[in-house]
Amino acid sequence: MTNQEVTELYLKFVHGQCTQAEIDLLLSIIKADKHQDALPDYDLIAPFISDRDVLEADASDRIFATIVTTDHESTAHAVADTRFRVGKWWAIAASLLLLSGAYYLLTVQQNVKSIKTLYRAVDEKKIYRLSDGTQVTLDRGSELEVSNRFDTDSTREVWIKGDGYFNVAHDAKKPFIVHTLAGMNVKVLGTEFNVSAWMDKAYVVLNKGSVEVVAADQQLRLVPGERALFSAADHRIEKKSVDTVFYNAWKNNLLAFDNDGLKDVIRKIERNYSCSIVIADAKLALISFTGYVPKNDLELALQTLRNALNCTVDRVDGRYIIKPNQLN
Repeated sequence: MTNQEVTELYLKFVHGQCTQAEIDLLLSIIKADKHQDALPDYDLIAPFISDRDVLEADASDRIFATIVTTDHESTAHAVADTRFRVGKWWAIAASLLLLSGAYYLLTVQQNVKSIKTLYRAVDEKKIYRLSDGTQVTLDRGSELEVSNRFDTDSTREVWIKGDGYFNVAHDAKKPFIVHTLAGMNVKVLGTEFNVSAWMDKAYVVLNKGSVEVVAADQQLRLVPGERALFSAADHRIEKKSVDTVFYNAWKNNLLAFDNDGLKDVIRKIERNYSCSIVIADAKLALISFTGYVPKNDLELALQTLRNALNCTVDRVDGRYIIKPNQLN
C-alpha cells in the first residue's frame, strides 16, 4: 500500500469506522515497519496491546497519563475526554496519533479538519444535493464525506465508501475530485458517473462528459460507456466498454446480475432483504442467472426468480426454500 492509502486507512481507524479485518491489516502494516513516515513504530504501542490486539484499560490510562505531561497537553486532554465517550478503539487511535509525534499529529488534524459533513444512506437509497448544486445518489449502506473547504478551495473534494451516482455541477475553475478507500481518485469538471468504492477495489462508470482517473501513479481518461476498475492488490487500472444501464441498476432500485451463479444471486438478495434463502437442489444451485431483481420488494424479487428459473419458492419456518418445479 502507498503512504496515501495507509494514511486513509489510519484516518478511517481514527474515526472508528474500521472493520476487524481492516484493524488487523493496519496493525500488520505497523508491524512491517514499511511506512515510518505515516505511522508510529509498532514497538511503541506493542506493550499496551493484548494478544487480541485490544487495548487494555490500565494500559490506556498509563498512555494518557504520559500524554498529558507532554507539550501537547491541551490536545491530549481533548482526545482523552473523547476516549470515555466512544470506547477503547478510539483510545488506541488517539494513543497512536500522539505517540507518532507532533508532525504527524498536525497532519492528521489537518486531514480531519478537511471533513465537515457526513452523508449516509443507512437503510435505503438517499439523494443529496451539495452546496455547489451537485446531486449525489447514495446506495444503501454507503457514505459520503465532504470537505469543510468545499466552497472555498480551488478543488471540490469528497470521499466515498460504497456506491454513489454523481451528477456534478459544472465549474471549470474548480475541479470535482472523488476519493476512494482503494486509492483511486476521480477528477471531473461537470459530468455524470457511477462510483463503487470499497477497501480493496473501486470502479467508475461514465455516463456523460469526461473524467480523469488517477491511481498508483497511473492516469487515464474515460469517455461515456467506459468503466475504469482499480484493484488495490495489483495496483493496476483496467478500462473497458460496459453497459451503463447494468451498472446504474441500483439507482433504479434493481439488483443486477450478469451470468452470476445462483448461490451468488441468493447471497446478494439475502443481504439486501436481511432474509434467509435455501437452495434445496444441487443441480439448481449450478444454474447461472442474468437479469434484474427488485431491491425494494422481496415478494416481487422471489417471483422474478420463479419465472426465470421455473422453480418454486416456499416459506418454511421463516426461511425461503427454492426447489425445482415439480412439473419439470
